[in-house]
Amino acid sequence: MADNGHLQDFEAIKTRLEEIVEAVSDESILLDDALDLYEEAVELGMRVSDVLEDGIEVDKAALEGEGAAEPTQEDEGSDEPAVSQAASE
Repeated sequence: MADNGHLQDFEAIKTRLEEIVEAVSDESILLDDALDLYEEAVELGMRVSDVLEDGIEVDKAALEGEGAAEPTQEDEGSDEPAVSQAASE
């Protein structure tokens, strides 16, 4: 699972992006201000991408750690793929 820090970072970035969208939706915004907000949004987009990639790596590492602990029922026994009872009826 992703740690709480990644979730907090993601939520903070999302909140700021929502604020930027609201600000640039205002027709009275000056072009320079809109461009500054656009640049901030691009930087935030790159940050959130990094946060999500880090979270994926944390999740992947946790899943790999859990998967190595014990084989599942499907892994035990034969090399044949598991067939559900509904499919065999």
